[in-house]
Amino acid sequence: MTSFSTADEDDDSPVDPSDEGAHSLVAQRLRQALNGQGVAPRQQAAWVARLCNISVSQARRKLQGAGWLFEEVQTLAQHHALSLDDLARHDTTSTGPGAPMAHGELLLEGGHSPCQVQIGHLLAPREQDRTPLQAVREGERWLVGSAPALRRLHPHAPRYAVQRLLLIPTPPRAPLRVAVVDDDLMAAESLCDWFDDAGGKGQAFATADTLLAADLQQFDAYVVDYILAAGQSSEALIRHLRSQCPQAPIVLLTGRLRDGTASEDSLTALMRSLKVMFFEKPVRPAVLATALLNSLDRHHGATA
Repeated sequence: MTSFSTADEDDDSPVDPSDEGAHSLVAQRLRQALNGQGVAPRQQAAWVARLCNISVSQARRKLQGAGWLFEEVQTLAQHHALSLDDLARHDTTSTGPGAPMAHGELLLEGGHSPCQVQIGHLLAPREQDRTPLQAVREGERWLVGSAPALRRLHPHAPRYAVQRLLLIPTPPRAPLRVAVVDDDLMAAESLCDWFDDAGGKGQAFATADTLLAADLQQFDAYVVDYILAAGQSSEALIRHLRSQCPQAPIVLLTGRLRDGTASEDSLTALMRSLKVMFFEKPVRPAVLATALLNSLDRHHGATA
């Protein structure tokens, strides 16, 4: 029988809460089964140790929620006439033939997609590498993906076969609303025209004051010329925007680095301290729009 090989496997230290989850569920159900079959709680660790050929302290830790080997769960299930699903499934109606559809996330290259999934039987180790699509439980949802993808995310979690999968269409993205501030109003309007043609919505402002008089919460992102009228830096405006809109993407534009009007040191300091992006004029609108959308996607992904 394979057992843990770590140096501290026989200690009696408390179980790390980060180890809890699928393994603690196995432990809970096993304790319930042993209680039901007349094995007193104080005798359960010794009972498990004998059946699984492990130390009593190891068995005690496993019964508190530490990791279980598949072979150990299988041995205990067979000895007590239990199915593997009885010990490892997350609720009594979520797996097996005829299980209802459940909420899930399908793992894709570079992202994920919401789905409905019907969960099948618990996969034995020998089945896992040859089952193309499988699922693990993560909180209130199922993660669905390939064996390598799930192994990277949850290397020790029980994995289940997928009987049926329905993708849920992602709602269309709302138009990107961008405020563009440039003392050259024609340049700002030209960039707004590009956003409008691309399916977004741009609004041009010639001064910081006119932007600040507007409702800042109506915009998803801001594009600001670093040097405004009379050679004035837009740093104060940027700081105000960041204080009012902590997560909104902000892009600084300038064509004044070459003549020394704009300082590279000042720009890089703003980029670090206020998390703004920088593009040198003339800017390519498609590249700028992609940077804004990527920034919004990262924020939405972090808060999902």
